[in-house]
Amino acid sequence: MIERSDLLALDFYKKEKFTGSRRGMRYLIKRETEGDAERFDVFTWKGPYSFAATDEEKEKKTFPFSDAALEEITSYLNRVYEKKYAGTA
Repeated sequence: MIERSDLLALDFYKKEKFTGSRRGMRYLIKRETEGDAERFDVFTWKGPYSFAATDEEKEKKTFPFSDAALEEITSYLNRVYEKKYAGTA
């Protein structure tokens, strides 16, 4: 199970993107800005390859750029894993 603490602090995302994996599912979390608006873009895809090196279809979901959204992202990643990847690794 992916825990909230696995996704690091909000300040990390102001400078870096974050990648992780869980038993066959890979994910990337990054901050995007458009003018004054900020958001998280969260991508999931079937491993084992990196974001740039995979031709697999990637699923994308956006969230507000906030600490509370990191809780939502944690839940979202666990739901995607259970729905699409549990038992496939």
